[in-house]
Amino acid sequence: MDAGKKYVVVPWDFSPETEIALKHALKLAAVMGNGIMLLHTIHLKKTLFFKPKKVSEEEKGKLFKKLEERAAEIAEENRLEVKVRLVEGDIRKIFPVELKRANANLVVMPFRQKFGKFCFQGTDFMNILKASIMPFIVVQTPPKHEYYKELVVPIEIDRKYKETIGWIIYLAHYYKCNINLFKPFINESFAKKDMANNIYFTKKMLDKQGIVYGIKTAKKGQPFKKEVFRFAELIDADVVVMMAKRFRKWIDKDKEIKLEIPILVVPPRTDLIKYGSFS
Repeated sequence: MDAGKKYVVVPWDFSPETEIALKHALKLAAVMGNGIMLLHTIHLKKTLFFKPKKVSEEEKGKLFKKLEERAAEIAEENRLEVKVRLVEGDIRKIFPVELKRANANLVVMPFRQKFGKFCFQGTDFMNILKASIMPFIVVQTPPKHEYYKELVVPIEIDRKYKETIGWIIYLAHYYKCNINLFKPFINESFAKKDMANNIYFTKKMLDKQGIVYGIKTAKKGQPFKKEVFRFAELIDADVVVMMAKRFRKWIDKDKEIKLEIPILVVPPRTDLIKYGSFS
């Protein structure tokens, strides 16, 4: 594997949902000349009363061969490098390690619910996101366009929202996206002040990088979540960018949600604020 090359990782289980995630990954990888990594994880989670049965070497061999065959098809069809990796163990521990080993810069995965909650192979997605220190794009439907053109970014009152800016800059530079900042309608004075500070910081950082953007305000009296997705649909947005905290509140806890628009979930990573890119 080229030590300097970046890879878009797709957690792979041969399902139709991962094929949808692959379509997004291919479009994103093509823009930057990234490779694709199909990562199949055999999740073995130990509990107090249960010890998982390991998969036989013969079965792992069959899975790996199947992975290689699909990777070869993808590479030939799209004329880009496609790597495969099959690992076994507790996904909470091994997934972040495998992302680092793969020199990944993005993960694209399907949105699935189990018992009314977003899940990632039966584990807490937020813990994996935090440990991985990179964004995850969560999708449920195929891409709308040839490449991501319109990004919607809900501006937060939370000061940690500033950690989002580095990812916005990264996407704007390398994926040539239009940045649509979207802020809530606020009456409360202290909240207004915090929001004004975050807007000022966002504009300062984007202006410094020469990134063109627009700012819209949600309608008065309407839930901010509803307004964000209404606006995203109105402009035919390709992705909504949000902090992990917002994802948990808006997506993870909504038992009936359907993701018509992909979500880019941003992990906490303060170094991006300083450098405006990611390493």
